[in-house]
Amino acid sequence: MSDLKADIIKNFGHKLRLRVCGLYVENNKLLLLRHHSIGEQNILWSPPGGGMEFGEQATQTLVREFIEETGLKPTQYEFGFVHEYMHSPMHAVELFFIITQVEGSAQLGKDPEMSGQQMLEELAFVDLDTLRQIPDNQKHYVLRDLKTWDDVLLRKGYSLDKPDGV
Repeated sequence: MSDLKADIIKNFGHKLRLRVCGLYVENNKLLLLRHHSIGEQNILWSPPGGGMEFGEQATQTLVREFIEETGLKPTQYEFGFVHEYMHSPMHAVELFFIITQVEGSAQLGKDPEMSGQQMLEELAFVDLDTLRQIPDNQKHYVLRDLKTWDDVLLRKGYSLDKPDGV
C-alpha cells in the first residue's frame, strides 16, 4: 500500500464522515476534481467538497472546502440532496449544494488534512460529453448515467451507492 493510500485510510477510513459537496456549472461545464489513490481504480472525478468540522455549519463547510480545493468562494447556493457513499473503508453521508454564483478564479488547491502527498491532481470544468467518456468506476456515483445536468442539479431526496460488502 502506498504512503498516500495509508494516509487516506488513516484520516478518512473506517469511520462515518459527514461531507458537504458543491455542484457548480459554468458555461455548461461542471467543476470537478480528479483525486488519485481513492475510488475503484485509484482515480475519482468528484465535485469539490469535504468533511464538516465540529461546530461548523454545513454552508460554512461548503464555502471553506470550495476555497481550499478550488480557490472559488460560493456566494449563492441552495441545498440539493443527500447521498450516502459506502465503499469500504470509506463511509460518508454527503450533503450536496447547488452553487449558482462564485467569486474568484479557479485553481487547483489542496487538502489540508493530508500530511504528505496530495490526492487532488486536477481541476477541470467538464462538459457532459466528456463526463460520459470517463468510466463509471472513475467518477462519483452521483455523476453516473447523466443525460443532462438537470439529472444531478435537480435531484432531491436521498440516494445510496451500491454497497460493496460494508
